[in-house]
Amino acid sequence: MGKRGKQGGALRAKKRADAAALQLVSQAAEDVDNQTAKLKNKADDELFVIDTVGNESLSNKKNKRKSADGNKKSKKHRISEKDERQIKKLISSHGTEGVVELNEQSQSRLNQKKKSKRLIGTAKATFDLWDEEDDSNKTKKTVLQVTGAASMGGLAPSVITTVSKHSLRKDIQQPANISNKIMKSRRAAKMNARPTVAVEIAQPGQSYCPDVEYHQDTIGEALNIEIRRNEVLDYNKIPIANNGLSEETMKIMVSSSDDDSEDSESDDDEMSVEGAVMKKKEKFTIAERNKQKRVREEQRQLTERKREKKFLSSLSEARSLEKKLRKEQVAKQIRRDTINALKEEERSKPLGINVLSNRSNSDPLYVPALPVALSEEVKDAGLRTVKPKGSLLTDRVQSMMARKMIYGQTKVKKAAITGKKRKMRSGKHREFLLT
Repeated sequence: MGKRGKQGGALRAKKRADAAALQLVSQAAEDVDNQTAKLKNKADDELFVIDTVGNESLSNKKNKRKSADGNKKSKKHRISEKDERQIKKLISSHGTEGVVELNEQSQSRLNQKKKSKRLIGTAKATFDLWDEEDDSNKTKKTVLQVTGAASMGGLAPSVITTVSKHSLRKDIQQPANISNKIMKSRRAAKMNARPTVAVEIAQPGQSYCPDVEYHQDTIGEALNIEIRRNEVLDYNKIPIANNGLSEETMKIMVSSSDDDSEDSESDDDEMSVEGAVMKKKEKFTIAERNKQKRVREEQRQLTERKREKKFLSSLSEARSLEKKLRKEQVAKQIRRDTINALKEEERSKPLGINVLSNRSNSDPLYVPALPVALSEEVKDAGLRTVKPKGSLLTDRVQSMMARKMIYGQTKVKKAAITGKKRKMRSGKHREFLLT
């Protein structure tokens, strides 16, 4: 027996779907007829409206046109064969009630309006481009910051300040925090830094109409700088052969020659010792060994008695030694205080004052001349006839060198001329060659 076919059930389901589809089509046709009947019965005032304002936007007009087109299309209630097949398929799978529910859900979704947000022109900047915004309007936060200054009265070197919240954000790269080691070194450098003067005030004698006494003092200072420069130039021009060797140089040369002779004598002694034949030690008898022991014991007792005698004499001289040590400590303390006072006085002097005079003491050859007018130039001088002296750039460079901000000219070290060096030739019979 073969399998029983399902032709009867399929035919019945198909008939039910066709009947439901015809029912839906007839219902839709009736709805359309009812709507047209209602429109025909309405008056012209209800159907047509005259626009007396004329302020409607283009979007509203477009929406009205779309609604009018939809009404026109709804009049065409013709259903194609493909749509009928799909409707029958839905009814066969969901039933009439399920199809109605799906239709309602789809209609509700279509009726929902899409929210279109206009973004152009709505964005606002978070900062003022021209920085005209008041600082009071910005969001701020009170925090504790380390200042790095020296602590006073036992207080921590910190201060409570207000900062913007933008600087506290973690998602934005912020400047790195300074370590405690760097802050400590900065505080120490600030405490130990010497006072400086960035711009030195001109001397009274450098004025275009100076006082006679001040003018002579300034000319004397300029003359002192030039005298030192000339002394160095004259000294460099004098050859060594004219004046002969100095006493210090002669002492060094004599001592070096003596050392060379001593070295040669010691080398000869070593050679003689190496050439001598070492004799074998002889054995001592028992009596000789006992005698050596007695001599060593007597020597030990003698050194012990000397040490005790020296100790007893030191006890008697304890008071005099104590006084001597006390005097030495007082003298050392006085010398130490004097040195500290001189250092403190030197540190209290600000850098950048008397730049040219101080530079002439260390480097008289390259120090620039002190800009000062001569007595003949100052007789009938005025603001219109004054002649400029010196250079502003030179003054700035010298001031920065005095404040240890830059370094001056480095002295060129000449290569030392050495004598002939000995070079050992490799091989069996090695020899020293002069190169």
